[in-house]
Amino acid sequence: MKPLLFESQPTTINLAIASEKLQSLMQEGKLNLADFHCLDPKSKKSVWGMLRSLAASVL
Repeated sequence: MKPLLFESQPTTINLAIASEKLQSLMQEGKLNLADFHCLDPKSKKSVWGMLRSLAASVL
């Protein structure tokens, strides 16, 4: 799929995503931890918990 081009495309987009959807995207390999960063400590803690859970399920 080709990315949409806008006249003044921002370098970042701030959005909210359901934790279940985020976990699903990472589990399917469609989103990598290096693709985003958390904006607050609570979100960061949740994402790290998700990553630990995903890693444990692979082992």
